[in-house]
Amino acid sequence: MNELKQYKFGEFWNLLLSGVAMAIVVAVTPGAIIAPFIGGLAKSSDFWAAVNTATNMGTYIVPVAAAILAANQFGFNMIEKASVSLAALAGSGAVDYSKGTWTLVGMGDLINTILVIAVAIVVIFLVRNYVGSFSIIWEPILCGSVVGALGMWSYRYVHMISMAVGNVLNSFTDLQPILLCTLIAMSFAVIIATPLSTVGLAYAIGINGIAGGAASVGVTSCFMMVAVATYKMNGKGVSFAMFWGSVKMMLANFVKHPRMLIPIAMVGALTGFTDSFLNIKNSAACAGFGQPVGPINSFTYMHGSVMSNIIILALIYFIIPIIFSLLVYFVIKRFPSLYNEQDWIVDISK
Repeated sequence: MNELKQYKFGEFWNLLLSGVAMAIVVAVTPGAIIAPFIGGLAKSSDFWAAVNTATNMGTYIVPVAAAILAANQFGFNMIEKASVSLAALAGSGAVDYSKGTWTLVGMGDLINTILVIAVAIVVIFLVRNYVGSFSIIWEPILCGSVVGALGMWSYRYVHMISMAVGNVLNSFTDLQPILLCTLIAMSFAVIIATPLSTVGLAYAIGINGIAGGAASVGVTSCFMMVAVATYKMNGKGVSFAMFWGSVKMMLANFVKHPRMLIPIAMVGALTGFTDSFLNIKNSAACAGFGQPVGPINSFTYMHGSVMSNIIILALIYFIIPIIFSLLVYFVIKRFPSLYNEQDWIVDISK
């Protein structure tokens, strides 16, 4: 119990969510980047069909990988990590049992998975000093059977809520694309600059279609704004890294100087507003990614000329966000209370 008390509430959840986020990124990335390119080949070749199957198989491992990586954040041993993963798999909803058959149905409900992992971690902390050498017996039973069963019971209710939130966002985006695309893109542009995972959030609430496209565009707009802002203070190397999505390395800067989120939010809103007229779409699994995953997945939703589609994607994912970033940069730097170039210095020596 004392070991659990050393973690503050916010620290506990940050550690847990960072592990879950990494699991999602690792599991989804192969399918998001490779699958669109080999889908056609898989229809005419057994070899490419096997590659395609292996590529998309990563999605099913998310609950287990999330549990192991989250448990690793708390320094758990092998038995404890495996025990937490048993609970996560049972409570995730990723496996469906019907008429004597077990069927893998995807990633499951991420929100319920996170809650189950949290409960399992707390249970481990509570019992580890009492079970001693019997941990190999009691911890798997407590996590896999008791916590796992609790997760199976809560799944239907949590999944109902998370799906409702996603459906509301998706339907509102269809009805009011200008307003919702602007707000979603702005929100995801800011969220990617926090410890929270845009990938996990997008998948958890099932945001897809036009709403998913706005989220992905918003994430990319953050990359572009940070790349522009860091270029003068850090040089080409750091700016190039930010361009390709390494904004999380600036978390300390964002926490210390919250005003840095203002230009990011502005670029996200402007890019989302523009996107509302293009109706770029994306899946829930890829909505939380920026480029290059975002445009690759968006391309699979587009019809018509390949060249025109590539041009549209280049505009909304690269050219337009860069233009807006430059405009916001030159305007906002005239207001010292809102923008200070010293905030954007990245200490890469740490």
